[in-house]
Amino acid sequence: MIFDQKSISFQNPNPKVKRNPLVKDRAMSSALNTVKPVRRKTLQTEVYQQLCELILEGNLAPGESITVASIAKAFDVSPMPVREAISRLMAGGALTVVSGRSIGVPQLDRDVFSDLRNVRLEVESLCIRWAVDNSTPEFKRDIERKLDAMISAERAGEVKGFLHANYDFHFAIYRQAGSPVLLEIISNIWLRINPYFHLLQKFGHYKISNEQHREIVSGLVAGNTERAVNALREDINSAYNIMVAANFDMENTDA
Repeated sequence: MIFDQKSISFQNPNPKVKRNPLVKDRAMSSALNTVKPVRRKTLQTEVYQQLCELILEGNLAPGESITVASIAKAFDVSPMPVREAISRLMAGGALTVVSGRSIGVPQLDRDVFSDLRNVRLEVESLCIRWAVDNSTPEFKRDIERKLDAMISAERAGEVKGFLHANYDFHFAIYRQAGSPVLLEIISNIWLRINPYFHLLQKFGHYKISNEQHREIVSGLVAGNTERAVNALREDINSAYNIMVAANFDMENTDA
């Protein structure tokens, strides 16, 4: 082939020989027949996402442990993608080695609890503000339904049911903010803090939390940003106080 700089095109070195475009098309078609479809999600990513859902929906509490083998059996996959997903969650601080081959939720110290609380106050408040700006009638109806689900779970004493509904409620709001970056940040924070929401039920805090959730919904429905933000901050702070008291203050009292 000869490169013609003037026309910026490729020329046939032998102009007497005419090309048949169908030959090229057939060759390309034949080559494509050997190409395998590209999967949009790898198996490791799918396993990772399912493990995240288990944690975020309250299915793994502090003190509980799981093994690679049990996860692989439950997900019907080989141990390799499970190990990769667990390594990713361990790097993010969501899981740790409990003993031997058992994996569980890491014990957070007081400074980590405080740090997570402070970051939550900032990023989740910002999400609330953006969610109010992006609010729609359907979103308002949906968030009221999710509030009803939390109230029902609390009254029935269903801990995991409440945690699942609580996750649905908060993340419906955070998705409405329309920021995938903020949503990813919040998801990573919740992977570390959500397992400790089990402690709130022992102190009757789910009922108090729902009062704050009602106030959040009232602010969202009325388009009152500050009312919704203040209720969210109260929800975060009160939960933090309970979790710290349960993990540290009561231990000191027992000692």
